[in-house]
Amino acid sequence: MTKKSLRAAALLLCVLTLSMACACGTKFVGEEQAKKSGLALLRQAFGVTAKDAHVEYFERAGTSVVDNTEMKPGENAQIYIVTISDQSIGADLYYAEVDAVTGVAYYATKNEFLLAPVSSQAVSNSESNLTDEQENPSLQNDCAKDAACDFVMRRFQKEVALISPQGCCRWNGGHASQASIGYFVTFADGSLYRVGFSWPEMDLNKIQVLGAEPKGERP
Repeated sequence: MTKKSLRAAALLLCVLTLSMACACGTKFVGEEQAKKSGLALLRQAFGVTAKDAHVEYFERAGTSVVDNTEMKPGENAQIYIVTISDQSIGADLYYAEVDAVTGVAYYATKNEFLLAPVSSQAVSNSESNLTDEQENPSLQNDCAKDAACDFVMRRFQKEVALISPQGCCRWNGGHASQASIGYFVTFADGSLYRVGFSWPEMDLNKIQVLGAEPKGERP
């Protein structure tokens, strides 16, 4: 084989190797699809009507997306972060995370400044009931659970098969008298969500998709 033929064969081998590497590499959905998915979840959870958002790719070590299980050493969760900001206050109003590989938006939250204000009577009641040392059993009462169930049914337009309390804790933000109460929600279609509400006003402040839901775009 001549030198020219050897060079041609070597070049062809390099091209094939690069092609195989690209084909086998991880493919991401891209920023536009991530933005679409993130905005869809924010719209579903919080009624957001914005058409645009900032998107940023991010790798996070420690836990995987969706189920928060520990990842293997050396592995990173690959996500897109979707945010809607208010430049006048220099803060993100809404925040969502999207799996960079599948394009599934699985987590969303909103700034505490957007939460419903706490009435003076609610402040008095919550401060008398909450303690810094332990969870407050009164937050797990049927009234709060029923309110959470009714809210998610209206917001997500799906029947709830099971709702169970996750727990609560004192709010760490600017609303000292406000707490957060969480629930695991299993819908009739089999999808599993974890939702968080500000208490005592029961305003949805975060959502995490823990289980698969039927294919199709969110409403």
